Amino acid sequence: MDSDLAYLTPVKKAGLQFTVQGSKFIATLAPAASEAAGSEILNTISAEFPDATHHSYAFRIGTGSALIERSSDDGEPAGTAGAPMLQILQGRNVSDALVVGTRYFGGTKLGIGGLTRAYRECARLSLEKAVLKTKEPLDSFQLQLAYEDLGAVTRLLESLEGEIIKAAYSEKVILEVSIPARSSESLARGFESACRGRGSFKKL
Repeated sequence: MDSDLAYLTPVKKAGLQFTVQGSKFIATLAPAASEAAGSEILNTISAEFPDATHHSYAFRIGTGSALIERSSDDGEPAGTAGAPMLQILQGRNVSDALVVGTRYFGGTKLGIGGLTRAYRECARLSLEKAVLKTKEPLDSFQLQLAYEDLGAVTRLLESLEGEIIKAAYSEKVILEVSIPARSSESLARGFESACRGRGSFKKL
């Protein structure tokens, strides 16, 4: 895993409305770091607009070999709703995100091309309105070290933009840390040096 797998993700929920030939579209983009979070957001939107004709969606979670992608047309003609929105997320390198296209049918059929364009706009416009941040893939490690090496290891983690998630203190110090994947090799080398060969670490 390397920094090439960095991606964009929305900081907070963003939404807007627009109309196409009488059909009202409500576009919603929201951060979603798991499938469960995405499902919860989708259920909230469905409950907010219970009389809508469709709640089509697309989401991407993670990156690389852990990437999850899902989409649904929710009753629209196959391939006209979920897939176009997913393609926009893919093209903009956006992940940990859910986009929902809520539609109120206005009485005029939009056709395959019209629907595809409209749902693509749901994703495109909501991304334009959203505040996005760069997110890097992270690796987690468990470190075991002597108390006298804690200062050196802490300084190493700070230099590599790592974070201590958990700490336990017994005969040795046991740290669970999270670090940008691009820095994992540097952690391995630096930890050996900081502990003078007395520590151990394993990837979680």
